[in-house]
Order: sequence, then C-alpha cells, then structure tokens
Amino acid sequence: MHNADISIESLRDGDGAARWDLGRQAFGSTVDFDAELPGVVAERTVAAYRGDALAGTVVTIGFTAHWGGAAIACGGVSGVIVRPEDRGLGLAKQMLAESFERMRSRGESIGALFPTTATLYRGAGFEIAGSYETRTVPLALIPAAPGAPLAWRRVTFGDPAIRAVYETMAPHLDGWMLPGDVWWDRNTHIATTEKGKNRYAYVGSRNGTDVAAVHYHYDESVDRLYELGVDLLAGVDHDAVGAALAFLAGNATTAGHLRTTLPGHLLALHVPQVQQTSVVDDWPWMLRLVDVADAFTQRRWPSPVAGRIEVDIVDDTIAANAGPHVIEFADGAATVEPGGAGTVEVQITDLAAIYAGNDVTMRHRAGRLPGASRDDVDLLAAACTSTASMPYFF
Repeated sequence: MHNADISIESLRDGDGAARWDLGRQAFGSTVDFDAELPGVVAERTVAAYRGDALAGTVVTIGFTAHWGGAAIACGGVSGVIVRPEDRGLGLAKQMLAESFERMRSRGESIGALFPTTATLYRGAGFEIAGSYETRTVPLALIPAAPGAPLAWRRVTFGDPAIRAVYETMAPHLDGWMLPGDVWWDRNTHIATTEKGKNRYAYVGSRNGTDVAAVHYHYDESVDRLYELGVDLLAGVDHDAVGAALAFLAGNATTAGHLRTTLPGHLLALHVPQVQQTSVVDDWPWMLRLVDVADAFTQRRWPSPVAGRIEVDIVDDTIAANAGPHVIEFADGAATVEPGGAGTVEVQITDLAAIYAGNDVTMRHRAGRLPGASRDDVDLLAAACTSTASMPYFF
C-alpha cells in the first residue's frame, strides 16, 4: 500500500538522533544516542518520511559472506523500524524493496538479517538459513591447548591483529562474514566506551605469527564469582581455536562457564563432552537471494556435481529474479540463465533455504517444489551441501 503523504528516500542529514530514538522505542533500548558511534553512510539507510517526520528506517551494512570458500557481497539488513502511528501501511516492505534495489546496484547478491518477525521477512523473500546460538560451556570441560603453547599478549580492542586472525578463519566457514570497517569500528567504540563491562582482548602467537584472538568480558554468575561472555574467538587453524578456548579456561578459578556463539558443530571438535554444554539462546537468521544469478555464479560448488534443473522462480518483490530459469552445475561452478520450461516451481524463500543447505528432500515432501522429479531433488541436495552459521551479530 502506498500513501501519498509518505516518501521513501535516504536518511536526511541531521536525522541520526531521530533514527536512534525510533530504535529505542522499537527495541526497548535505554542507551542514549551517541553521535560518535560509527555508522553507515546515509545512502545505506533507507528512510520513510511523512512530511518532515521520520516514520521508519531500514539500514543495510555492507560485508561479504562465505559459501564454499568463495566471498559473496552481502547486505546485512538491520534496524528495520516503523513508528507506531505509521504501522499497517506497508512501509517496511516498501523500504525493504528500495533497499534491495540499492543492494543490487552495489553488487550485493545476497542479504541476511536477524528477524524479530519471520512472517514480515518471508513476505519480502527471506527464509531461515541457520541459527545464532549462544551456548554455555563449563570451563572444566575444555581440554588443555593442543600443540605447543601460544605466546599471549593483551591488546587494545581495535588492534588490527584481532581482525587479521578472524579474517583468516572466516572464509573457511559457510555463512561467516567479513563485516568491514563500520562493524569493526562500531564494536571497538562500544567496547571502549560502554560502562559497566569488564572487557579484555588478547592475541596469541605461534613462532612469532599471530594465530588466535579472544575478546571477552565478565558477567555475574549464579554459581561462581563470574561467567565469561565471549565477544569474539578466532583461530587460523584447528589448534589455534583450541588454544583460544584453553586460554579462556585458565579463568576457571573464578569463572564457572563461558558463553559463546561459536556453532555447536565447531565446538564439538574441541569440547569432547559437548553434550554437557547448554544452548541458552537461539535466534534464527535469514537469507535472501537478491540477485539469484550472481549468488549462484559467485559461489563455489562441489566439483563432482553436474546437471541442470529448469525452474520457475516466484519472487514478488524483485522482478529481475522471477520467471523461468535454467540452473546448471558443472566443474565446481554454477550458471543461472533465463529460459527453459520452468518445470519446477520454486519460491524465492525456498531457493534461499536450499542455497543455505537446508534439507531439500524435506521441502519437496512438504510440497514446496511442485514439478520436481527425484533427479531434480537429488541434484539440488548434492549441490547445496552446507552447515551455515552466523556467529556474530550485526
């Protein structure tokens, strides 16, 4: 629904505080506006105005996500807000549609977000891709560091060594992002200025090379003096991740547990008794194929997989994605071209879930891929193998 009194445009100069105020009301925050907090450029904040009054916003943070080891430009959608008196007018969908157009123009072929309502975002083409889990891990369960001990040093929160270690680890894990300067600068600013948090950052080196990094803080605990909240943990290889966990376990005299968003399948490689860990929070994250052709061609695929499937993509928001297309896999690559018979009908939401590695057979049995043969399902299942995770919030 469009309203003649509403305009959809970039956030106007000087409206940063007004946007922050809308966010406080929408998400229940009590944090005051900080003009020094790094943020995206105005063009990345799509805003709805009723006259001169800010009625809503959608922020898109630019980063890259990794699939099959390939970096794909991604828009991280955040801060989707509509003020109470303007809800029910379809403003969120209008702002999201404009955000998608801008994402395509910047070459961002996929989008991701953490939903507060999955229904709204499914209506805009997103689907659940994975889970942002927070687990508690008893420090007593973490084994000693594998291999030779690392040399650890305390660093400032913005030390580039932390980012360098993380950016070496992330490309090997599907869904993990390289978030760019704004995300790093923003988190560094918060860590430096936030009151009431006892935060620390360390980097570990092996033979003079930085290979591990941790950024953590202390929280009160019900059973010990403290609990460790892990804001970031990274290692360039398996042993380095294990060494980072072991470094944190050195606090076991005063802390009983650590809390981490490292995915369970990764933790299980380092914590033998992983069944004694607990999921204390679980927030699904969603994926959107903004440019289907680019999303498929930029990604790496299993090299033994070969075949083609003729699909009819249903995308009510991005017309350029919709209609008959032929998806073909060969030699570790994929192409998506307009045309074909459109034998298999696929909603853009289902295509995003399949892309992320969700169970194709389950969706087919639920009637989500009308016209698909057993061979079609087997092809997609063989190609779209992934255990995607998104361990850091944006």
